[in-house]
Amino acid sequence: MCPICWISGFIAAIFGGSLLAVVNHPISWIISGLLIVYAAYKFYEAKKKGKKMTEEIKSRNRRTIFRFIQGVVVGSVVTVVIFYSLTYKEHERMHDLLEKHGIEKHEH
Repeated sequence: MCPICWISGFIAAIFGGSLLAVVNHPISWIISGLLIVYAAYKFYEAKKKGKKMTEEIKSRNRRTIFRFIQGVVVGSVVTVVIFYSLTYKEHERMHDLLEKHGIEKHEH
């Protein structure tokens, strides 16, 4: 499996899926669909290139892809922790304000 093709496909799939989930407009749906189709093509290309590689190269490429995924996971967790710590007090203040005015009953 070609790591560059796989990582390119993974990033395109993330952007395409995120755009589809967040933006509600037909143009964004088209762009998202194109990104997802591009990601599928890159995954296909990676698999096709992987058939020609030796087992040693495949093993090294799997490690590269695994390190990339580890970086994505660690970066995501760190981002969530940082943003949660920065916005927790404001989040609680908004819930208290909504409960005070009877708009929302929120159980933590």
